[in-house]
Amino acid sequence: MARIKIKDFGPIKIGFTENSGFLSIKKVTVFIGNQGTGKSSIAKLISTFTWLEKALYRGDVSENEVTRKNKFEKNYCDYHRLKDYFQPNTEIEYKGDAYSFHYVSGRLNITSNHSNTNFLIPKIMYVPAERNFLSAVSRPEKLKGLPLPLYTFLEEFDRSQQELSENLDLPIGNLKFQYQKLNKIANIIGDDYKIKLLDASSGIQSSVPLFLVSRNLSLSINKEKDSSRKEISIEEEKKIREEIKKILSNNKLSDDLKKAALEVLSARYKSSRFINIVEEIEQNLFPKSQKEILFKLLEFANYSQGSELILTTHSPYIINYLTLAIKADSILKKINNSSSRGNLLGQLELIANLNKIVPTKSCISSEDAIVYELSEDGKIVKLNNYEGIPSDENYLNQSLAETNQLFDDILEIEELL
Repeated sequence: MARIKIKDFGPIKIGFTENSGFLSIKKVTVFIGNQGTGKSSIAKLISTFTWLEKALYRGDVSENEVTRKNKFEKNYCDYHRLKDYFQPNTEIEYKGDAYSFHYVSGRLNITSNHSNTNFLIPKIMYVPAERNFLSAVSRPEKLKGLPLPLYTFLEEFDRSQQELSENLDLPIGNLKFQYQKLNKIANIIGDDYKIKLLDASSGIQSSVPLFLVSRNLSLSINKEKDSSRKEISIEEEKKIREEIKKILSNNKLSDDLKKAALEVLSARYKSSRFINIVEEIEQNLFPKSQKEILFKLLEFANYSQGSELILTTHSPYIINYLTLAIKADSILKKINNSSSRGNLLGQLELIANLNKIVPTKSCISSEDAIVYELSEDGKIVKLNNYEGIPSDENYLNQSLAETNQLFDDILEIEELL
C-alpha cells in the first residue's frame, strides 16, 4: 500500500498530522472538502508519483533524469499544471512498492526498493473534471490548448469507443451507448429515441466518457475478460519494437537468453492493475445516477488485485453510497459464513435481496476504504468511522445540517412577526 505526505504545497499547509504525516492510499480513497482546499492537488500528485514509479521500474526514464534540477517541478508536475504550487518549504514524500520519492529543499531524492520483485505494473488513468467537454464539442482532438490530462483521457475515450463491438448498456437510466465507427458518431439510445452524445444532457456527457474508459481499462487488465485488447499506447509499441530488434540482433546472446530477455520485456509492459483517479465523480449527476456510477467504479476496482479507485468529491451522496457498499460487504461476509448452517436456499435469497440494494460485485471491505477531509486552513484529517463505516459527521453532511439550522433561524424570525 502506497503512502504520501504533503506539506506547504499549494493550499495544503500542515497537511496530515497522524501517521507521521503519511496518508495511506487504499483500494478506495476519497478526498472531500471545499473548493480550493487541495483535493485535486493530492490526486494529481498521486498520479504523478505512480507514473514515475512505473516509468522507473520499466526503465522508461532514469533516476538521474528525474532528479535533474527543476525537472520534477517544471516537467513532470507541469503535466497537471502543478509547478506554481511549490513553495520554499514544500515537502512531499511518496512511498511506493518499488520506489520512494522525497522532495525537500527544492530537490527530489529517489530510493529504489530493490528487494521488491513482485511490483504490479499499473495502468494509470487520470479522469479530469473537464471530461464532459469531450462529449460537448465536435472533433475535440482538433482543439489546441486543452489541459494535457484531457488529451490523454481523450485518447483512451476514443480507443474505448473504437473497441466496442455492440451497443453498450449504460448504468444510468435505461440507456444504451452506440458508436458508429465509420462516421465517428456517438449516440445515446433510449426506449423510443436516439440522439447524438453531442446533444445529450450534461450528466450523460460527463458520465459516459468516465464509464466507458473505466470499463475498458478494467476489462483489459482483468484476465478473465478480454485478454486480446491492445493495452499499450502507440509510443510504447514503438519503443517495444526497438527493444525487441536490439535483443534479436544481439549475436552475443544465446537463444535461451534472448527468450528470457523477451519475457522480461513483455512483463515490463503488461499492466496487471488499474489505478483510476477521478475528479468530481458526481459531476452533473442526479443522486441516483451518482450511486450507479459509483457502484460501477467500485466493481471495476474489484476486478484485479492491487487496483485502486481514488476520488475527489463535493457530494454527500457519494460518501453515503460508499457507506452502503462497505456495510453490504460486512453483511455479505456474514451470509457466506452462515453457509455451514445448511440453509442454502435461505442464503441465496439473502444474497439476492442484498444485491438489489448494493451489487455484490461492488461491495468494499471497510479495511480497503478511507476518506480524508481537507479544510480551508490547509489541514487534512481522516474521517472517523464507526465499526468500519465512515462517519456522517463530515464536512459535506454538516453543510446539509447547516441548511436545516438556517431554515430554523428563518422560522424564529417569522414567529416574531
